Amino acid sequence: MRLSVIVPVYNGLSFLPAFFDSLAAAALPETQLILVDDGSSERVSEVFPSGSPYREVVRIRNPMNLGYSAAVNRGFEAADGDIVIQLNTDLILHSDCLEKLVAWIDGTPNVGIVGSKLIFPTTGRVQHIGMAFGALSWCHVYFDMAADHPLCRRTRKMQIVTGATVAMSRPVLQAVGPLDERYYNCNEDIDHCLEAVKLGYDNYTVADSVAYHWVSQSGPPRFSGIEEADALFWIKWSGARQVDIGDYIDEALDYVLDQRPELAGYPFAPLNLSTTRDDEIFLDRIDRRWSGALARTVHRRTHSLGKGPLLLPMLLPHRAVLEPIPYIYFVNGCADLASNRLWFENRLRTVGEEIIADSTGAIFTASEFLAERIPV
Repeated sequence: MRLSVIVPVYNGLSFLPAFFDSLAAAALPETQLILVDDGSSERVSEVFPSGSPYREVVRIRNPMNLGYSAAVNRGFEAADGDIVIQLNTDLILHSDCLEKLVAWIDGTPNVGIVGSKLIFPTTGRVQHIGMAFGALSWCHVYFDMAADHPLCRRTRKMQIVTGATVAMSRPVLQAVGPLDERYYNCNEDIDHCLEAVKLGYDNYTVADSVAYHWVSQSGPPRFSGIEEADALFWIKWSGARQVDIGDYIDEALDYVLDQRPELAGYPFAPLNLSTTRDDEIFLDRIDRRWSGALARTVHRRTHSLGKGPLLLPMLLPHRAVLEPIPYIYFVNGCADLASNRLWFENRLRTVGEEIIADSTGAIFTASEFLAERIPV
């Protein structure tokens, strides 16, 4: 089987040697490497590989920075592989990262676009295992959970996979077509995945295909045109994508209740500290598990508080720590509650177990959260 690996490059010189070393270690036999320099101002070509272990190295240079979509499309035009892979350069690939993607494509019927599990190199936690949509938003599913958490070790069908490591067969590429170059440097991967879904293909995040991802290291142009790209995306897809974040909330709740079945009988009250526009989806899922919970919801956060850590003793009434009703804390991201060790220790003594959940579908018991996210 012949492979084509497309690597669009725009600056990021300091990351390239480590990336190319990891790519050489992960390369499979009969790999064509296509390097597309998208008008870099740094001397990136000096560290480009040339030869082994690749059957062919193709170098392309754009006369100016045309954007990610245009760079990848030039690579598509040069690709001759049966499977086509595109990679960002701010990655460190596990040695079997590409092998796992290829094996999934080769062994899975109706497969469309597949992607890897991406991990933050600074923390070892999940950066990307696919994306989900709310009614009014989108998110990286299970963002910042431990990479070895059981939920993060599952290969699953998803609408959206990561654009940093993407693989597809040639027939899928021919059916879906090139990236939409109206997206300069973002949302093109999401758009491409949804085009595959629209054609009836199944996209997957392959959990045992792993790479570390530094994220957005190509300088200011990486963030150019974001507002235009978002507007284009929502005009095109607002009524044509599936609202699926509830599925991942359900999956996480199933896991928690499998581990702690006694919690199904707790009289939880949701404590809504989020600013997400899709909190109703979460609260509905909670009410389905704990009938009447929705009516007990307490809303304590306002948009004026902005982003940053949530200090529960400052947000809640002074005596709330002694309130005998167990809470389900709902926040934008679980890390928002990482400065509340004393609060959760006191609550465990007062009411017993509670639950912490966030807008990406990550859900923990309070004792699990203390052990994993707020070490002594």
